[in-house]
Amino acid sequence: MMKLIAFRIKNFRSITDTGWQSLSPDNVTCLIGQNESGKTSILEALKVFYTGIISEDVLRSDLSLPEVSCRFSIPAGWLLRVTDNPGPELRELLSGLDSIELTRAWIADLSSVMQVSGAISQYLDSLEDAWKIYLGDVTLKLEEEMDNIEVLEATLKNIIKEESTLNSGLPSIEGKRKPFRLFFRKNAAPESQETKISSEQWTRLEELREKKEKIIAELSRKKSMKKAGEKWKEILDRYTGLENHMRELSVKLEERHQKLTLLMRPFDDEDVAWKSVLHDYRKTRNDRDQIKSELDHHIAFSGYLLNGSTEQEAESKVSEIIQSYKSQFNSEILGKKYFTYCPVFEFFEDFSSLLPNRIDLQDIISGDEQVEGYKAARNFLAIAKLDYSFFQQPSSRILKQKIENINRTLTMDFQDFWQQSIGRNNKIHIQFELDHYDATAGAKAGKPFLEFWIKDEGERLYPKQRSRGVRWFLSFYMELKASANINRQMVLLVDEPGVSLHARAQEDVLKVFEDIKDKIQVIYTTHSPHLVEINKLHRVLAIQRDDLDSMRSATRILDPLQLSSANPDTLTPLQCILGSPVAAEGFTPDKFNMIVNDTGTFYLLNAILQLTGLKNKISVIPSTGVSSIPLLCNILMGWGLDFIVLLFRNDKEQEIEELLKGTIYKNGTNGRDVLIRMPESFLNSEDLLSTLDFKNHILKTREGITMANSDYVKEKEIPRNFMFSRFLAEVMDGDIRLSDLDEETNENFRLLIDKLDGFK
Repeated sequence: MMKLIAFRIKNFRSITDTGWQSLSPDNVTCLIGQNESGKTSILEALKVFYTGIISEDVLRSDLSLPEVSCRFSIPAGWLLRVTDNPGPELRELLSGLDSIELTRAWIADLSSVMQVSGAISQYLDSLEDAWKIYLGDVTLKLEEEMDNIEVLEATLKNIIKEESTLNSGLPSIEGKRKPFRLFFRKNAAPESQETKISSEQWTRLEELREKKEKIIAELSRKKSMKKAGEKWKEILDRYTGLENHMRELSVKLEERHQKLTLLMRPFDDEDVAWKSVLHDYRKTRNDRDQIKSELDHHIAFSGYLLNGSTEQEAESKVSEIIQSYKSQFNSEILGKKYFTYCPVFEFFEDFSSLLPNRIDLQDIISGDEQVEGYKAARNFLAIAKLDYSFFQQPSSRILKQKIENINRTLTMDFQDFWQQSIGRNNKIHIQFELDHYDATAGAKAGKPFLEFWIKDEGERLYPKQRSRGVRWFLSFYMELKASANINRQMVLLVDEPGVSLHARAQEDVLKVFEDIKDKIQVIYTTHSPHLVEINKLHRVLAIQRDDLDSMRSATRILDPLQLSSANPDTLTPLQCILGSPVAAEGFTPDKFNMIVNDTGTFYLLNAILQLTGLKNKISVIPSTGVSSIPLLCNILMGWGLDFIVLLFRNDKEQEIEELLKGTIYKNGTNGRDVLIRMPESFLNSEDLLSTLDFKNHILKTREGITMANSDYVKEKEIPRNFMFSRFLAEVMDGDIRLSDLDEETNENFRLLIDKLDGFK
């Protein structure tokens, strides 16, 4: 269901960021480039996207952690079928997607997380952002409320203190007795100072009492809020402590990574201290995530308390507010789920599946992968579509006949791909036999084993007695053919296939790719021109360094439409196939090249460019016919030349337009449209002329034309090449000028020139 269509790699060896790179739509993608350009790193990055296992040797010098993303095409509605109970908004989003992106990102301990990215993660992130904003708002209110409570408590404390002071300064109940005087003059003296102070104290005490009662009542109402706030601070302190410890451990991890990166070796599994740090980091990270979840829950709970809910009401409503802001899914949950449907990414290793001379049948049945040749024997039987029951045939004669038939079929299929001969016509044969150990084999006596041979007319040899090239190709052939028989999608990664093969045998490798590409996607690297097909250069991604003089520079990937900016060494395999563009008249890197449908259009377009003054700015390249346009595109891409394709609105060219969109131009156009499409009224180049001008200057006849020029040419079977070459000659000689053509023709020319304006 999921087909890999593009990838993006960040921070992996020489790669900083490839950007999104599209793969060939026909399932075979070829990576070309110099040694150390980063080709193998791309394959390895795609492999670890699947396995998740990396070591320090893939880290860049700045220790930035890798991130590998893959984009997969999917059938319409498939996401809805595999996603359990998505909400209405998520359901609507999933129903409209025809592709998904998965990203594996590594963290400090070199473990990784798989996440869904792209449009789905943007939606989920928007929910998460809204949730964070809500929590932030509640947190601010909670902080403000806790500050208010602290102010109230401080005020209450001050009131109590002042109240105590005032109480200690009041006179006793009996007061002090005044001394007796025999003689005194009775005066209307003012109220004594002592009485006045007491009165003011009592008034102040009354004020303080009323204020204290209000504060106590207020604090009583806020008792639940204070409790929630204190718990919030306690959880926050724990979370902050774990975050700080995570940072400390991350520094230790970075120091270790730096050391091992410089030494270019992975860490030692037996290093007890290092294992302790890893364990501490992973436990702390898990604890931190749990505390963060608890903190978020408590903040949401506190939000309801702030709005006046009781603790019981707040607790019952927390799940509601969380569901209103957060999906039941997050990027990691969906990433893990969708990854289970991901194709298998398999890295082909040259001789891991080398066919053995002999292997015990019991070892195959038991699935003992440690036995030499197990994988190759398993592949062999998978191709032959055999299982253990086959060997239970009671009749030895019938069994041998069936094995002989299978050997014949396998050999014929193998010879379809391996075109090499020993001598002129002596082709090799592959076969297996079932035999049993004799009495000298000890404990194995009488037990069955399989024996393999690679024969020719002259010799019968064990696989290990054959040449490296034959052994490699046989291993390669069996691995791929067996994988194609497995009922699961696969992306096969092959580094430098066929290095030990003859040039013609390398072309046989391409035949195997072609045979399996409908079942298995293939991404391979090569330096060989024999492993790049001239008519399928849309499959090529060119890999080179940004700074050609520095091996510390970053890897850059150039898609087929960017090959003009690739350096010559990168394009060596293509140049070897295509030769030099100088020898082909009209092909030039100094002008912008325009491919047209045939030679007749070539003459007419050159005449138009001459008339409009663009002759020296655009080079017209004729195809040998509409169906040859893709091949010409591939040739120009191989030479690294910029070009456009001019297409008219006839049925054949509209078909070619769809073909080009699906292959050569599928990878993007870097911001410009390199397919120039004329409006519907222009079925071919002759329709650029008015009917009157076509009659006067091309046909040179007085006969009236009542149909489109192109229809007239087709109906009368007029030789276009001759007519338009004559018209070009007259234009070059100055016999026909722009002023000699009517307004309709001039308007059509202006329309064409406007379309070419971006490329002049």
